[in-house]
Amino acid sequence: MKHFRTERVRATPKLFTYVLVGFIALLGLTCLYYGSSFAPGSRKSDEFDGSDNRARTGSMRSRAGVVAVSHVEVPKSVPICDSRHSELIPCLDRNLHYQLKLKLNLTLMEHYEHHCPPPERRFNCLVPPPTGYKIPLRWPVSRDEVWKANIPHTHLAQEKSDQNWMVVNGDKINFPGGGTHFHNGADKYIVSLAQMLKFPGDKLNNAGSIRNVLDVGCGVASFGAYLLSHDIIAMSLAPNDVHQNQIQFALERGIPSTLGVLGTKRLPYPSRSFELAHCSRCRIDWLQRDGILLLELDRLLRPGGYFVYSSPEAYAHDSENRKIGNAMHDLFRRMCWKVVAKRDQSVIWGKPISNSCYLKREPGVQPPLCPSGDDPDATWNVSMKACISPYSVRMHKERWSGLVPWPRRLTAPPPRLEEVGVTPEKFREDTETWRLRVIEYWKLLKPMVQKNSIRNVMDMSSNLGGFAAALNDKDVWVMNVMPVQSSPRMKIIYDRGLIGATHDWCEAFDTYPRTFDIIHAWNTFTETQTRGCSIEDLLIEMDRILRPEGFVIIRDTSDNISYIKKYLTLLKWDKWFTETTPKGDSLSTKEERVLIARKKLWSVPAISES
Repeated sequence: MKHFRTERVRATPKLFTYVLVGFIALLGLTCLYYGSSFAPGSRKSDEFDGSDNRARTGSMRSRAGVVAVSHVEVPKSVPICDSRHSELIPCLDRNLHYQLKLKLNLTLMEHYEHHCPPPERRFNCLVPPPTGYKIPLRWPVSRDEVWKANIPHTHLAQEKSDQNWMVVNGDKINFPGGGTHFHNGADKYIVSLAQMLKFPGDKLNNAGSIRNVLDVGCGVASFGAYLLSHDIIAMSLAPNDVHQNQIQFALERGIPSTLGVLGTKRLPYPSRSFELAHCSRCRIDWLQRDGILLLELDRLLRPGGYFVYSSPEAYAHDSENRKIGNAMHDLFRRMCWKVVAKRDQSVIWGKPISNSCYLKREPGVQPPLCPSGDDPDATWNVSMKACISPYSVRMHKERWSGLVPWPRRLTAPPPRLEEVGVTPEKFREDTETWRLRVIEYWKLLKPMVQKNSIRNVMDMSSNLGGFAAALNDKDVWVMNVMPVQSSPRMKIIYDRGLIGATHDWCEAFDTYPRTFDIIHAWNTFTETQTRGCSIEDLLIEMDRILRPEGFVIIRDTSDNISYIKKYLTLLKWDKWFTETTPKGDSLSTKEERVLIARKKLWSVPAISES
């Protein structure tokens, strides 16, 4: 027994050594595998269509600075995502929330807010269209009907069958123009609001003084759809909630709209952006957290702006609704808002035109004024604040926004230009430059563009909004995106009567796949590369939100354009493309090139058979 124990003791160090060496080898192989599969800047798809070729989307930075794209390897292929990801919105993916075990407050709607996957969990594949997908119907027909195959979800038609939201009709879905509050049509409801406000000719635009509207809890955006004929553009806003496809339907219809929620973060719009905010049974608890959601609307409304509230709390006489209505009335009074009109089931509140009422409040009255150091225009990943944003000295003195009526405000230099360091002369020069650039673009596009085939447009780096302004004579709407590094200029977009959102192009944009007919990228790739983010990731994101047979217009350095051209076939953007050296102008950079490419309509079976 002693001999046995002695041999056992002697063998133990040797056995331990073998185990340790084996463990280190296994660990090394594991690190090698995950290091190659989940490298920073790469994306990962849970499942592809049998292909395991990964696109190399490594960092564009080195210790010496930015690496020239000409030295970056181009992959042989870009995989196709599994068909279950045909409606993927990467930063609103609740499956990811569960997998990462994010501790989100459901009561505060944090699960509907922007939460992006870490680099190792990003999808590195092309999002396929659903089975049977067709090129969307053209505007204005699309306002009233879409292909059912493009958004194969009919539960809203059943759930809202008594409210005329939508009706399934064979291979199409029709939109009669109704809503939860306006069963008989948004057009009649809009006229009734104009009558309540006693606007001339029952026109809600009030001779062009009302242009920008925020519609929260918008449903399928029929209110915004019918505002367009009144020369009013609405940012129709709703979360990806139990009615999860409502914004997808709105975008398919060609109506300006976006995914978003009044939760814990400020909406990505600057202060004083809207003349009117609208809530028609939007099911929002406006009294929560000391009225912080109403204070967010207050931040966004211009001096004298309106809040249209059509909800049982505004008119019902049962004890519960009366209690809520009285509490809202008390909060509005302390915010210095007043009832402008009340009729039937709607009440319209008006915001003060200056700081005078705020200054007359008793000390300690809640909600307080925001501290002087708070920037009301800071929005990207900024928490809402339960305070009132006072007007600037100029706005307080002039007692209005200083904006001329629409459509003159599109080209008139807005007063807030001085806040972003732009002179009226530079503004006019920028407007003229983009007018000429868009003419040049349209000459290149004209042979390929059919009548009314372009409706939803995105400008990825909007600057002062000149690109969108130059498209005003086209029957399109533009989502003006302001990169975070230029976010102060977002206020100029809204002051021109346009709409848009601040965004970080190192992350995915919160919209559905196949949203836009044209995506315009001016120096976006140079800016993305300078920030150390992946050009390949950005290309794959652009593909996700670009409609089949849609166009990309990329204006960038010749080096970047040459690199992007190598991806055209991989992304299936090679149905048609052209490249040119643009005319020089005041915004031109050295060696600038323009690339226009068209995306193919493809499907997974067709790719597999080819």
